[in-house]
Amino acid sequence: MSVFSFINHPMEYVLKHIHSMLPGIERVIAIYYCKELNEIKVLSAIEKNTNNTKMEDFSYDSSSAFIEKLRKTNSYFSWQKKNDLPFEINAKKNELQMNVFQEIDNNVLCLGFHNEEVNHYDLLFVYFNKTMKNFGISGTDKLLNPDHKNIIGFMLYNNIKSLINSLIENKNVLNAYNADTKSIIKKYTHVKKELEHTKNNYGLSLVDLCKLYVKEFSENNTRFNYILSDEALTKIRDYKGDINALKTIIQKAINYINNLYYDSEEADLYISEEYLNFEDTVSAISKPQEVQLFSRYSKTILLLDRLENASRNVIAQKLDLTGVNVGNSFSPPISAPAISDALKKHKNKIIHLFNEYPDKWAIIRKEFRPVKNIISPRSEIIEKSA
Repeated sequence: MSVFSFINHPMEYVLKHIHSMLPGIERVIAIYYCKELNEIKVLSAIEKNTNNTKMEDFSYDSSSAFIEKLRKTNSYFSWQKKNDLPFEINAKKNELQMNVFQEIDNNVLCLGFHNEEVNHYDLLFVYFNKTMKNFGISGTDKLLNPDHKNIIGFMLYNNIKSLINSLIENKNVLNAYNADTKSIIKKYTHVKKELEHTKNNYGLSLVDLCKLYVKEFSENNTRFNYILSDEALTKIRDYKGDINALKTIIQKAINYINNLYYDSEEADLYISEEYLNFEDTVSAISKPQEVQLFSRYSKTILLLDRLENASRNVIAQKLDLTGVNVGNSFSPPISAPAISDALKKHKNKIIHLFNEYPDKWAIIRKEFRPVKNIISPRSEIIEKSA
């Protein structure tokens, strides 16, 4: 993946591009402080061809008082003799590199750029010929005089200084942008965790509230003790409707199981998730015209929902869709006659609901015979004849 050119130290960028600023430069050596490594680095650059600059680490006497003086002195630019510089020649350099450093007639331009991180100067040593060949004037041995050198030093210093300032400014902008982005990500992550925590706490609060409602209804009933199943608790935890409707939902579920298990000998009646009708309650909140319908048909809707879920379980187990198998899929199980009695009791309301909601309860209305029998025209004829 490509990275911004200003990510690395500005001196590395200068070394890579300085030969295009002033063609004919033989070698450039940079001595600069690297914050990431917390040390002084030395790099050299030689132009191998027009599109290829070779950069490599370079060694020098780090205890040199001469270099240390240059790093501390605000000189901007100065001209040095090559043989006055304390650089060491690595024995592994190739012949071309050796020849460059053995040319004692070359003049070296030293440029100093203030590094605020250490309050010292990063240094560039630019190797020139003594003649004007570097500047496109061929076939002449005319030497560079002091005026020429001052112009060259002034122009090259300011060009590189402008480039370094631009690189630093762009990097600062990127750092500020990255800091803002990281801050936003951190805040987003924190808010996301808080929302998740709040959601979990809210869900647990709903569970506690519904348990209180169930306890209240149990205390008011001398026959049954009502218990919310684990599945019902999970469903309550994810409830997104009006919290004020929860007590009514619990009460309707209890009323329904009271009617359904009126002949039960068990002391404890479990309120399973099928008895908690959240969907219609939420719809009723957004559609006030349906409130009365839900209240009137709530027991019938709960019966149909429970039969539909039980029928789905029977089919999933690859069993015949009979009253016995459907009854056994209830929790707790009920008998086939009990299903038939409940369907007869709610017959007119079932027919009305089937007409009102043609897409609901698809399994029982098409495949469960006890339901098909009560909604068929034949059943109407039989009842009238009776």
